[in-house]
Amino acid sequence: MAKDQKSKKGKGKKKKVINEDSNALTEVDKTFYELTIADLNRKLARLRSLTQELEIKNEELQQEGQKNEEDKSDIITYLKRMLQEKTNEISELEERINGLQETRQNETEQFEAKIVQMEQEYYQMQQQLTSENKLLEGKLNSLEEFRSQRDELLKKFEEQEKNMEVQEKRHQREMYEIERKFIISKDKLKTDMEARLLQLSTEFHDASDLRILATTHRIIRENISVNNELNTMLNVHQKLYRDFSHLKTKGVTLRQEAELHEAEKKMALSKVTLQSKIIDKITSNNEYLKKELARYKKYEIEAREVRNEIKKEKDTNSQLKFKVGLLEQNLHKLKCDNNSLKTDLLYLKTENERLDDILMEGVTCIKEALTIKSESDTSIKSSKRESLLNTLFVLLSKSHERKVKKPSLETVTSAEVTYALGDLGFVPKPIEPRPIAKTYRNISSQVGESFEEFLKYGVVIKRNVTGSYTETELDLNIDELEHENLENQTVLEEQKPSVLFFDDQNVSEVESEGESVEYDPFAEETGSDTTLQLSLDVPLEKPEVGAESSKDVISDHLSEALQDYSKESPELITENIENLLELKTEDEDNVKTETEVNITQ
Repeated sequence: MAKDQKSKKGKGKKKKVINEDSNALTEVDKTFYELTIADLNRKLARLRSLTQELEIKNEELQQEGQKNEEDKSDIITYLKRMLQEKTNEISELEERINGLQETRQNETEQFEAKIVQMEQEYYQMQQQLTSENKLLEGKLNSLEEFRSQRDELLKKFEEQEKNMEVQEKRHQREMYEIERKFIISKDKLKTDMEARLLQLSTEFHDASDLRILATTHRIIRENISVNNELNTMLNVHQKLYRDFSHLKTKGVTLRQEAELHEAEKKMALSKVTLQSKIIDKITSNNEYLKKELARYKKYEIEAREVRNEIKKEKDTNSQLKFKVGLLEQNLHKLKCDNNSLKTDLLYLKTENERLDDILMEGVTCIKEALTIKSESDTSIKSSKRESLLNTLFVLLSKSHERKVKKPSLETVTSAEVTYALGDLGFVPKPIEPRPIAKTYRNISSQVGESFEEFLKYGVVIKRNVTGSYTETELDLNIDELEHENLENQTVLEEQKPSVLFFDDQNVSEVESEGESVEYDPFAEETGSDTTLQLSLDVPLEKPEVGAESSKDVISDHLSEALQDYSKESPELITENIENLLELKTEDEDNVKTETEVNITQ
């Protein structure tokens, strides 16, 4: 309708109206273009400042990433070297304990065979000596009875000697008295006889005729009676002399028997001293066996300490592995951060390029608008102006609508080779340690504690850093691809000569073997080839007697004691050996009970 009204006004005014409209449109276009150019310049300056800041941040992050990579590589090499040293020490200790276990097993087998042989010999000897001991006990009982009888006889003999001395003294006194009386009586008889003879002579002279026959007969009878008394006294003296000689010979025999008993007493004392010496030897051997037992217990304690040290080394090894895993996770996080920054930088560069293109198109449009002023034809100007406005409108609408597609993390390569161990199917794929958390597009993931925090606090606490948006199926696929790339990268590291990664089957076998082994120095060796042999820091010392065992030492002492004792008194060998064997069996029982207690423990 506006066009119809303008056409009705006339031709004179038409040219003036067109000029005014064209001037008004150019001013609007200028202001519009100036505003758009200023807006675009502000946007461009802002984007350039943002790109400069991002480039500076990217450079700083790259430097920090390089520094972290250098630090991590140094830490990883140090940990690898320490782990290699620990594994070498463990292998050396295992070799040492294998040799020690073999030597100990051979020694225990030899000792057990000797023990069985010695027990059989000692059992036979014990049976033989028990019978002989019974005989000796009977002899000892008879000897005790003989000693008691001898003491009684000695007492009787002493009493008889005392009685004999008293009787001798009394007999001497009686003999002296008898001789004195005999002499006195003889002198008296002589005097009496002389007096009597004188009297008789006188009487005989007086009555020789009457009484000569009677007196002679009476004197003869008295003489006969005196002779008879003298004969009886001589017989009594001879009888007493015979009794005295008999008692004297009996005393000599008793003295000889006492001397024999004294010699037997000395022999018994020498036997007792020899037995005490043998007992002392047995006690010394018992002390030696106790010392050996204590030494073996000490070796057992040292073996347990070494086993605990190996366990600690394994724990430290596992901790180092865990630390390496944490460092790898952190390294992976830094790589992902770096890659995300690269993608953001690429996105910003493309966005800047797109905006530059839009600005260039806007500049061309402005140049075309400036060229429109030089045109004389108004229809051409209006058509160009409309087309220019349409193009500017399309450019401005496209600047808001069209976005550069941001590259995802799928484009980030984390593997250096195409194939890995187990891809062909001939070898099973090794199970590698991998983080449980999922990798998000904004690189926020579930990560463990850093190495510094682990060294500082010593306790690993898992923390979940969730993403800023909900996961989608595309994100899950991206996470799976990233984990596959990470596994491929770890497979490449496995192919290199590294000690950070082990086969889980071997590790589990070693750990199960380490847990199943229970070291016992007195138990029989029944372990298989798969059992873990523990090592000792200090090599086992040989016993002081060389290759001989304690039982060999006891047997040598027995043989020497038997040889020495058989020279002195062969009859007492059996009793000494029996006592010796009783003491030895008691010591062996004590040792067996102690070993059984140790085995049960």
